[in-house]
Amino acid sequence: MILRSLFLFEVHRLLRSPLWWGAAVLCLGLRLLATWPWLPDMSVDPASTSGAMLLLAVAVMTTANLATSRDTRHGMPRTLDALPGRAAERTKAATLAAVAVSTGIALPVMLCYLLARLAMGPVAGAFDPFEAVGGVLAVPFAAALGALLGRWTPSLVAVPAAAFLIGALTWLNSQQGGYGSWFLPVVLFHGPDWPQRPSVLHAVYLLAAIALFAALALLRHGAGPVRVIAVLTAAAVTVPAGAAATAAAPGPEINRRSVTTRADPAAMPGALDAGVRRRYFGPDARRCETHHAVTYCAFRDYAAWIPSWVSAVNPVIQALPPAERRRPPVVRQTTDTWFGAEGDEGRSIRTFMVWGRAGAEDSHRAVLASQVIRSVLGLRPPGTGCDVRGQARALVALWLLGHVVPPAPPEDREIRVGSSVFMPEQSRLGMIRYGTAELGYARELLAMPDARRRVWTHWDTLIKPGTTVGQALPLLGLRPRSEQGKRLAEPAKGRPCS
Repeated sequence: MILRSLFLFEVHRLLRSPLWWGAAVLCLGLRLLATWPWLPDMSVDPASTSGAMLLLAVAVMTTANLATSRDTRHGMPRTLDALPGRAAERTKAATLAAVAVSTGIALPVMLCYLLARLAMGPVAGAFDPFEAVGGVLAVPFAAALGALLGRWTPSLVAVPAAAFLIGALTWLNSQQGGYGSWFLPVVLFHGPDWPQRPSVLHAVYLLAAIALFAALALLRHGAGPVRVIAVLTAAAVTVPAGAAATAAAPGPEINRRSVTTRADPAAMPGALDAGVRRRYFGPDARRCETHHAVTYCAFRDYAAWIPSWVSAVNPVIQALPPAERRRPPVVRQTTDTWFGAEGDEGRSIRTFMVWGRAGAEDSHRAVLASQVIRSVLGLRPPGTGCDVRGQARALVALWLLGHVVPPAPPEDREIRVGSSVFMPEQSRLGMIRYGTAELGYARELLAMPDARRRVWTHWDTLIKPGTTVGQALPLLGLRPRSEQGKRLAEPAKGRPCS
């Protein structure tokens, strides 16, 4: 009865803590802000959110530590004299309350985040519920650890030192490279095409660790037989579960595999995990659909994104002359880590394992559309890029691109096309530069009602590398113009596109 009263007292105190609720709101808000520009991918969202849970975990650990160490701080014994029960009962009540309330707060944070992501657009990726469970359990893990530190090291420095150590090890453990491995409450940086993580074993480890920390906190009040048995039983589950998770997890070989396969595609079959090889390179790895004569092949958990790809490719295809549509390209999704070993897919257009939403979608739509345009016009820029200024092909390319996204001035930037993969580009046509004259004429062409007829009529002439902008203007019904004394079209300033 006394324990129940103490437990309810501690629960009431914790529920009134602004630190906990503020950390919960901050955790949820930061995660939604970080993922707002991207369509949801449930193969990585729960694991990534577990990292944000560390904010809540630090707040929980601090509060639990203060609750269990109140009777060891200066001036506090007289305050606690008014409370019923012995010190062991107060420790048990504070620890159980911290674990229960922290779980009750962490669970809605994870659920609210996942539900919000489900509402953000077509969902891709395979959802592992145990990844979400592990992210929730990281918070009571911290609560139990805070209680343990409060009983055994009642110094105010203990929690900041432990939080810094866990945070540093978690960051250094990126891509499962050691430094605590799966004995940590959170393992960050999971790629969508990496081998499956030992989420079940890690959830078992976290549950057992919570029990172990709570039992160790009570052991401070005396090594009775029941407490010793509880510690040994929890340790007998915690250590093997953490070790088994570490042994079963993808390790630092992920980095070596990605480098090896990009440098030597022939090494792919032997380097890949069997599950990854079957999931991404097996005969049933992709699901293909045909829309408007174009075939789109997505990995089986990403087929929901095909309509987004159609919206980027189909306007370009429909703007092409009928003769150019007889050999439509295949849009094929490629992996993040292993794309260097995909091989030559002929006239295929490559799409990726992330896709933007809101403002970021235009960048991805432009990347996909520009691949189709470059393929049709025979533009194959080298890695350093090329300059299409002065060529009629620039007008055609920008006119085609304008059916998907508004043409914009060239700009050096990087587009995220993977969880940690960025593609450089010099304009929305990729590694191709053009001038203000070509951009201006293309915008005029997009506004002309008979532009499609004119482009189709003179297509063969317009796409020849030797046809200049000046020669193309009368064919397209455009009038030469001069802006502030500039010439009709600037000469190429870099390597001309051949």
